[in-house]
Amino acid sequence: MKFLRRIFLYTVLFVIAVSLYANFLHPVFFFSKQPIKWLNATASSSGTKISFKGESSTLRGRLKAPANTNKKLPAIIFCPGSGGQSSYADNYYASFLDTLYEQNFARDSMVFLYFDKRGVGESEGDWYSASFEDRAADVKAAADYLHSLPFIDTNKIIVVGHSQGGWIAQICLAKYPQSFAGAISMAGPTFGVRDQVTNDYTSNFMCRENLSEPDAYIKATNQVRFDFWFTSFFPFQPEWKQLSIIKDFEPADYLKNVKKPLFLMFCENDPLVSPQKSINALDKLYENNVPSNIQVTTIKGAIHPFKLADRCYNGPYNDIPLSMQAKQEIHDWVAEHFMNAGPMISMH
Repeated sequence: MKFLRRIFLYTVLFVIAVSLYANFLHPVFFFSKQPIKWLNATASSSGTKISFKGESSTLRGRLKAPANTNKKLPAIIFCPGSGGQSSYADNYYASFLDTLYEQNFARDSMVFLYFDKRGVGESEGDWYSASFEDRAADVKAAADYLHSLPFIDTNKIIVVGHSQGGWIAQICLAKYPQSFAGAISMAGPTFGVRDQVTNDYTSNFMCRENLSEPDAYIKATNQVRFDFWFTSFFPFQPEWKQLSIIKDFEPADYLKNVKKPLFLMFCENDPLVSPQKSINALDKLYENNVPSNIQVTTIKGAIHPFKLADRCYNGPYNDIPLSMQAKQEIHDWVAEHFMNAGPMISMH
């Protein structure tokens, strides 16, 4: 019996030691900064280089503004999604931003500020140890930078976020209403991280293993329970470290505090963020009385990156087109709330 107790004690001590190493020492030695794999040369070189002090790190990016302007212009700050490869200048986001935003408005009518989150691109710090609130504070710092520019209409700064960035946009609008006039949350869930990961796994099991939705959901729930436990104790990958920090996040309290215009955009075929689940969560939060400052739309036939494909599409994103419905609705919402945004340039 003493032998078994001793084995149990040694096992517990070993697990504690490994967990402490994984949480505190392993990131220092092994989480080195990785270069962005698919960098878009045009996106990374166009505009003016900028840097500003975030909450804890110097952040860098690009400012795209008319060369000469004698009027104050509205501005859009963009927040990319999760992971260490999510940069405004990667191929994934370069065409997304160019088509849905930069081509959508007259060149002399809007300013765009793009910056890389902590530890991505040329920005300092590390992304995997930042909470969503930390990221929102960095976006607020970007708004403060815009406030220092004489050609910015500081009453018309819009924060736009895609995927995980959609959660950040929601937080920004709720927590810093003095800095932001409105927000667009693109495929940003109205439910929490645990439910979003479960949603993602459920879709994967349905598509790859041909499971029914109830069976896929049960399997996904069990997988998420294990993943969340494991990554909390043994975050040996940057993504696991990040998950251990954000796993309990719920957006409900932030959404309740949003008083300014918020545009929630979902995609009909999105395997990561169910539009119906998002709308149901919103209805539950507001007891089926969503306030008028919150507008909701579902983009027909689109998947998570706002491109047109079916729910189980597994090919390269470059081969499928962006949604023109999304482009039109973004323009219309911005034009309605920020009238000097100018006419849309092209729908092609």
